[in-house]
Amino acid sequence: MRNITLISTIHTENGQCNSDELHDILEDIKPEVIFDELTSDYSDMFYSDSFDTYYTNKILLNQQPPVVPLEVKCIKKYIKDHSVEIFPVDIDIRQKLAEYQDEINYMFLKIFKHEDYIKLESERDALVAQEGFQYLNSDKFLDFLNRKESIEKNILESDIENERLLNTYRLFYAEHRENRENAMIQNIYTYSEGNQYEQAVFLIGANHKKSLMQKIIDYEKLSDIKLNWTMFGGK
Repeated sequence: MRNITLISTIHTENGQCNSDELHDILEDIKPEVIFDELTSDYSDMFYSDSFDTYYTNKILLNQQPPVVPLEVKCIKKYIKDHSVEIFPVDIDIRQKLAEYQDEINYMFLKIFKHEDYIKLESERDALVAQEGFQYLNSDKFLDFLNRKESIEKNILESDIENERLLNTYRLFYAEHRENRENAMIQNIYTYSEGNQYEQAVFLIGANHKKSLMQKIIDYEKLSDIKLNWTMFGGK
């Protein structure tokens, strides 16, 4: 039976939510396959020997090294002691969004400067720092996602340009969430059809968890191959 544990994470370390803590989680699960929220191009770059050399040289020259996602740091440590396949599952949507990037930036400027949104984000960051992956994989975080979506929509609906902003909101999330999530799940099932494994993990940004849970349920009903999904931390 192919078992997959979905682990909600963040890409930038914050307090207890760091690469060492995630590494401890992987050590407990001992996956043979890691489905990673990266495109194939980014995966090839981050896991190449040339990238490690480039990163080291930047530090030696007292220059700012490139930002490495928390998950990549963790996986690089994990593969030193374990035989594991890293399978990138994300798709690149930058070209699709480029035409609307100014509108997207304008929309998020409206959201990010709102007092209610700033307060909610600060609350989340504090809990992430204190409770780490336990919080990101809890019912409390699902409640945060519900409140976040409600606040975002309320901000845009109350704006004088609400029609323009809501259209951009729907466009952005159609690409950023729906199309990417559908592609990632499809890629996991396609890989699973052609490969045997006992245990895998799917590392995914925590903001995707709520919608992904429902997509997994829907996909399982239609797929010929059945995967045994587990949500890290419970629901």
